[in-house]
Amino acid sequence: MTLNSSQLQAWYRWFHQHPEPSYAEVETTAKIRSILQDHGVTILDTGLATGLVAQIQGTQPEEDSQAHGAHQHVIALRGDIDALPIQEQTGLSYASVNPGYLHGCGHDFNLMVALAAALELQEKRDQFAGTVKIIFQPAEEVAATKETPTGAVTVLRTGVLDDVEAFFGTHDSNALEPGQIGISSGPVSGAVDKYSVTITGKGSHAAHPDAGHSPIRALLTLAQGLQSLAGLEVDPTHPRVVSITHVEAGSTWNVIPESAFIEGTVRTAHPDDRRALHDRISALSDAIATAWSVETVFRWDYGSPAVVNDPDWVRVAQQAASQVGLRPQPSPVTLGGEDFSYYLDRAPGVFLHIGVGNSDRPMHGPTFYPRLDALATAGAALSTLALLALRKLNDDAE
Repeated sequence: MTLNSSQLQAWYRWFHQHPEPSYAEVETTAKIRSILQDHGVTILDTGLATGLVAQIQGTQPEEDSQAHGAHQHVIALRGDIDALPIQEQTGLSYASVNPGYLHGCGHDFNLMVALAAALELQEKRDQFAGTVKIIFQPAEEVAATKETPTGAVTVLRTGVLDDVEAFFGTHDSNALEPGQIGISSGPVSGAVDKYSVTITGKGSHAAHPDAGHSPIRALLTLAQGLQSLAGLEVDPTHPRVVSITHVEAGSTWNVIPESAFIEGTVRTAHPDDRRALHDRISALSDAIATAWSVETVFRWDYGSPAVVNDPDWVRVAQQAASQVGLRPQPSPVTLGGEDFSYYLDRAPGVFLHIGVGNSDRPMHGPTFYPRLDALATAGAALSTLALLALRKLNDDAE
């Protein structure tokens, strides 16, 4: 089917007007479900409260496919669906009707790319043998905890994706213009980890520092050491960041406190760097405890890993982009987090960045929205990638 750009944009405007936060995407999920059901797309029983996984089964006769048993191959496409807690200031005629919420990162666009791809694949079922699962994922933006994990983890835990051999996802990017698509091998986002160190010393009057063991002295030494780690302990060509974001100690001017606290985030693009910085911060904390006669408690909370694109699938993605007239560019460099990485921990794949312009409107800001002339071609690129991916798996099985 030729994607109807006007219809896609009308659906997009509805999603933009009805943003919902992580794990509360009730109306969003219902609208996606309704569109898919109207077009005969199968929706899998996952038990998810919000979000859903659809499935399209190719009907190409096995004898016409390129490899015996090719219909057994399974790939997945992903779009995220949650919004941000931001009051919209775009001035759009279709601005958010939900006060305090905005699709300020473009998840309305991402879900529409996945939806457009699903509808096109549904029309082309007789052109492929295999299965395409389409993930409409909740809660990519959630502040994840063990009790409330990120949406990708929640979807993976359902088991519905256990048979997937390759994952493909898209995200809009205002660093690229419509007609461009970011495709790069290797890391394209950062691992997101949180560290904290609680320091306990011995408080004293400020006039008699010798009577205690100052946790502030230990904190300052630790802060200086943290900043040097990022520059000296990992390959200088690798992207990485160690940021201090919260420091707390004392409550008055003339008393050295008993305790101090420091926390922040470590962002890395390579697994070896992630491990190295964890180990060095832990060792630094222990060493400072010994040096300054204080006690330290080091904590590290793992977040989503880095998104690392598979080079073989990158080549297929570049072919798909060219077939629909998109111009491949290097993906914008970022150490921001993206929970698509959890899918790529299960099976290889590619995360793509769709150019949507509006570079003067910062993403995650109250004025951001994507240009919609990029929508139909982006959906076509994702559906074409799905077809080429199944063909590759079939060819590899020969």
